[in-house]
Amino acid sequence: MPITTVIPVFNRAHVVGRAIESVLAQELPSGYSLKVLVVDDGSSDDLSGALLRFGRDVSCIRHAHNTGASAARNTGIAAAEDGFVAFLDSDDVWLPGKLKLQLETMRHNGWLASCTAFYLARSGRPDIVAPSYRGGTLGLADFVWGCFVCPGSTLLSQRTLLDQVGPLDTGMRRLEDWDWMLRFAQRGDIGFISKPLGRKHLSDYRDQGEVAPALGLLRAKHETSLSRADRRHFLAAVDMELAATHYRNGSVLQMMIPCLRSMLRSPISNRVLAAVLHNRLARN
Repeated sequence: MPITTVIPVFNRAHVVGRAIESVLAQELPSGYSLKVLVVDDGSSDDLSGALLRFGRDVSCIRHAHNTGASAARNTGIAAAEDGFVAFLDSDDVWLPGKLKLQLETMRHNGWLASCTAFYLARSGRPDIVAPSYRGGTLGLADFVWGCFVCPGSTLLSQRTLLDQVGPLDTGMRRLEDWDWMLRFAQRGDIGFISKPLGRKHLSDYRDQGEVAPALGLLRAKHETSLSRADRRHFLAAVDMELAATHYRNGSVLQMMIPCLRSMLRSPISNRVLAAVLHNRLARN
């Protein structure tokens, strides 16, 4: 049973080797094979040179121009063999035993897809485990609160399920993972392993001007299809994300309105929202 690991890369030749090494070092259960597929999303650095030392252990598909992480992952999925597809961001790593434990847990529970907890690596400060959430299965009622499981570096899924969910939305430059997980959850539950099996290295926030339009698109795509309770929680989460965006931009007064609206829509004590906020606050 082949496992294709998709690693999208844009101008990260200096760190992608660390990610690839963590994949190639994985132990696999009997009957599985591993393929590493790097998708070069129009890099201008020496990515080819960085990949030379891996030889035939790593294959690479190159985009002529930078098209975004969603398009790069879609290219990787399209090129993947039947079996399983895993994802890893180019500046993150898997811990030893990640794939073996994840595959065995999925087989034991009959899960078609799963994510795992991970360590958030923070410069000059101790790592923390994220998300702070119980193991088991996650459904739509969980993901309306946000994408807190880092699918870009922990998701492992049967290829057939990815085909059913459909490609990531390349029109979304932000929050595309949240949209993707909502669509995943509409197909059924997703397994979650609460043991941290990867390490995510935090990067600087990207342009916050992209967040508000992405939230508007996300709301237009999902609001009307949700049940009343899920819709209320989803809108509360959208407002909280908008409030966080204003805060990062230094607009404390603008932050207050969506923050208060979120609290009015749903109690802030909800443990799923607490897991989302746990990840956000770790960056500060």
